[in-house]
Amino acid sequence: YVSVGGVLEPWRADVVAASGLPGVHLELRPVRTTFYDETLAPLVGKVGIDGDGLIGLERMLDDELAPDAGRLRYVRDAGARALWLEPGQFNPPTRGQDARLSIDLELQRIATEELQRGIERCDAAGGRLIIADPMTGEILAMVDIVRTPEDAIPFDWDDPAKTLPDGSAPRYITIKENPAAKDEPALARVRCVEDVYEPGSSFKPFMWSVATEAGVVALDDVIDTEGGSWRTPYGRAINDVTRRDEMTWHDVLVNSSNIGMVKVTSELSPKQLHNAIERFGFGTPTRIGLPGESPGIVTSLKNWTKYTHTSVAFGHEVAVTPLQMVRAFSAFARDGKYAGTVPRLRLTAVASEAEANIILERVLDEPIALQARTALAGVAERLNRNMAVFDPGGPEPRYEIFGKSGTADVPIGKGPDGKKLPRGHDGYYPNQYISSFIGGAPVKNPRIVVLAVIDDPGPDRIRKRRHYGSPSAGPVVRRVVERALPYLGVEPVEETAEDETGAVASGI
Repeated sequence: YVSVGGVLEPWRADVVAASGLPGVHLELRPVRTTFYDETLAPLVGKVGIDGDGLIGLERMLDDELAPDAGRLRYVRDAGARALWLEPGQFNPPTRGQDARLSIDLELQRIATEELQRGIERCDAAGGRLIIADPMTGEILAMVDIVRTPEDAIPFDWDDPAKTLPDGSAPRYITIKENPAAKDEPALARVRCVEDVYEPGSSFKPFMWSVATEAGVVALDDVIDTEGGSWRTPYGRAINDVTRRDEMTWHDVLVNSSNIGMVKVTSELSPKQLHNAIERFGFGTPTRIGLPGESPGIVTSLKNWTKYTHTSVAFGHEVAVTPLQMVRAFSAFARDGKYAGTVPRLRLTAVASEAEANIILERVLDEPIALQARTALAGVAERLNRNMAVFDPGGPEPRYEIFGKSGTADVPIGKGPDGKKLPRGHDGYYPNQYISSFIGGAPVKNPRIVVLAVIDDPGPDRIRKRRHYGSPSAGPVVRRVVERALPYLGVEPVEETAEDETGAVASGI
């Protein structure tokens, strides 16, 4: 018995059947029909020739989807001939259970289109985007796009300090290539699950909330931000993009002050800060069910240094997955008694309202989470004012959002066997960045959390200082919000007011 070729189209099967070739027969094979584009292929995964799940959701849900073949026991004679069947000895076969995914194909299409637009606009090497329901933890869309820029070259481990004729550094390939995915999209890495990045300033809301909850600072406390340039007591230079002599603690988050964050979080002990990071779920997989999920990277207390303490205040020396960021940020996007709690992320649809509203873990007190949302709404207001510059021709904002941008260098990572960076090298690709923006919307009764990560914006964006998270990833999130919320039936903002928590509220 030799299987020749794969599944035939009907007309080809007719040709083979009519050929009358000796020893050649047709057999029926079950065929899995898909109704999604290639961006979902690595998430859904593949099945084997016998229909068993091999990778992705097909593997994760295989036991649930698999049928039961049933059982028949009967009495037979010495010649194996059936004699009789006793009561209860026949169990008929049953079909497998249905599994309804949380992925919404329309939201997946919106996310794909807007991420692709953002990548092309930034001449980026790729991008990742997640849309999630913060209350249920359902992942509504997950997109990962990789694009190799024409001017990017492999990193030269024999000449790490290589320069171009004009004295500038080359643009290196920063995303691991996966040749198998070119022929089979389902074999692509699910980078939203498997690959980590330094979040940069988008990590500040968590550190800001921890310091506020610990009582080392109040919202209206004034922090000396040193005119935007300062050195720590151990001599490390810290600079702000928004240069002010002083800011309130509320404005430290709105203006993304590195100096303010470092000064205040220095009042916390290493154990307090380390434990808080782990409390938000960083350093631990979300356990969404897909294989290969990374736990992220959090420096252990044993290896914690004063440099670490300063770095994590503004999202460095910590590595996260997009899934972890979405889960942690949901603490700011849940209302009522759920504010300050995080959901269990899931790729299957919730079966009931009771199942959707389970509080799994509280990471912040309710008032602190709502105060952070108010400050993050101020960040988004600045994004709105700058959209005309960042994204000319973009949609007019109709929904109030709250969020935070982040920018960080791209780490080079471990070299091939026998290769390592020279002493003194900082371990990052020169002038290559990961830019991100994470936000929730609307401000009142949030329905979605959206994270956009732009991998390696192009050199022209860097020259124009448009590679930061706000101008690169911010417009992607804004566009997704403006298209996703009408689809979900959320009415645009008609008027704004301030509710009893102090958060900006929108009438819907």
